[in-house]
Amino acid sequence: MNESVRSNSSAGSPTPRRPPRSKSGCLTCRRRKVRCNEHRPRCSHCERLNLECLWRPIQQTSRQATSNLRQGHGELSFMSNGSAAPLPTSESASAAALPNMSGASYGANDNSFNDIFNYASFMWDPSIEDNMMQASGNSPTGHMPPFQVPEPNMDSRALVAFNQAGEKELMEYFTRTVVPPIIAQVETELKWSSMRQLLISMATASPMVRYAILAFSELLMGREHSVVPQYQQYYQKAAAEAQRYVSGMSPGNESTSAATLEYVLATLFFLSYIDLLEGGIGNAHAHLKHAYDVFCKVDKSQFRMVGKRLVSWIRLLDARAVSAGGEGLFLLGSNEDLIDQSSPATSIEVAEGSTDNGEADIEDVLFDALYQPGFLFFQKIQSFMGRISLIDPWHRSRGTVKDETEVMSIAAKIGRDLTSLWEQRPPLMDYALSGRLTSAHLSPSLAFAITRTFRTYYANYHASKIHLHRVAYKHLPLSAETEASVSNIRSTARVMVEGSLEEEFLPVSMLWPLLMWGSEENDAKMQGWIHGQINRMEKVATNAEITGQVLREVQTRQEALKQRVDIRTVMHDIFNSCFAIV
Repeated sequence: MNESVRSNSSAGSPTPRRPPRSKSGCLTCRRRKVRCNEHRPRCSHCERLNLECLWRPIQQTSRQATSNLRQGHGELSFMSNGSAAPLPTSESASAAALPNMSGASYGANDNSFNDIFNYASFMWDPSIEDNMMQASGNSPTGHMPPFQVPEPNMDSRALVAFNQAGEKELMEYFTRTVVPPIIAQVETELKWSSMRQLLISMATASPMVRYAILAFSELLMGREHSVVPQYQQYYQKAAAEAQRYVSGMSPGNESTSAATLEYVLATLFFLSYIDLLEGGIGNAHAHLKHAYDVFCKVDKSQFRMVGKRLVSWIRLLDARAVSAGGEGLFLLGSNEDLIDQSSPATSIEVAEGSTDNGEADIEDVLFDALYQPGFLFFQKIQSFMGRISLIDPWHRSRGTVKDETEVMSIAAKIGRDLTSLWEQRPPLMDYALSGRLTSAHLSPSLAFAITRTFRTYYANYHASKIHLHRVAYKHLPLSAETEASVSNIRSTARVMVEGSLEEEFLPVSMLWPLLMWGSEENDAKMQGWIHGQINRMEKVATNAEITGQVLREVQTRQEALKQRVDIRTVMHDIFNSCFAIV
């Protein structure tokens, strides 16, 4: 009977014909002979694989009009009312303090959202920054190459609360953004689309969220069109609203609704993000402290899935900020239970207004489901960077017997936790690392994407072990375990390069493992290979060039002194500044 049912079902529901590949997809997908979902500026395939998403040239009349409008905005000025946190610097001139960082060094056709950000150099040391700005008038953010923007297709219902033309334009811009780099390794494009819609809904109900998103969009839009972004008016209003709320809170406050809690966390996330991008490290620390105060004071039972997700994003910001002198409050204590393991929307939800369908959506859902355990693993790896940074000489006293005894005790605990994390790795990771995910199990593009991603996570895990040794046991030879970590990054990076197309480069998140491996690599041939890979990453990690310069100087000094040197010290010596690489 079952066979009869199957037969009838098969006869009544013939397998649908595969639609032909679109001729208007990106050139990268056409070259790779895969179906493109035509999502600009970066399609889902290129987003997953971190490829350069190239498109045929199109008429740019709308962009020219938008650029003119942004130029008009650039002529406006804003007077601070002094009611909130100090404004971050916005006079982003050429980054002359960073050698060979001109825009001409990067491909004109690179449409990656990552290029809008200096991926690691938004961690400038605040004590150095002010003097450097006064002396040279330079901004650490520098000139950013533009990226292609599609025509607006936002549902008009989402714009009800935005009456001014400028605000509408900025919100439309926000609806077209791909996953921001700082959360790109823990969010798929599918999940970001869902979360982005929720943030837009929040903005229609909460002025503080609206102002924070407008400030964020204005900053990115200004950089795209190479004009000074006038985001301060929105930034100041959002900061004032957030400050007013945080100041009025009391411990154990049960009257705060879950929605209000989410509004505050979303606002503080965007404000902190802007601070990091603009070099306002002091403001970033203040906003992260506010977020932690909110987190501590409210009843944890009020946290819904969206709130947990926002906390997981803020944790990533905190992990980066701690390397520039932050307190790393979200990395302390037992907050691991709030690292969200699922999307605020169901895995099959697609953002409202999406026109994607068919196999592209199915593959995104499969990718999301298989990818999800790795998100949690990578988020926990990020926390270790913050914990390790807290025991370096920039965050605590070092040098006495008591200091070093305390540091080694903390380091031993971190080492045990790293081992425990590895024992909890996603089961799929072992298959990905051994290259056993093939077209026999998944589509070739999906198998490649998951394998590449899990190998990136694996390399970052071992980078944490090298980082721990260099901070806690700087004066000691590498342990057998740390030697194994160096070897694992070496073999993983080489396999990833050999398994890619010739013109592809390593993911941005491999920059940190390459730096850690390179700082312990003594073979000249391997050192040259590492520098070659870092140089190839310049299109997606715009500080790759200066990272390579720092690594080369570290290697030179270590060879001359026959001992390890502190990477952050070398950064200050070369650039009179410090940046975090994650």
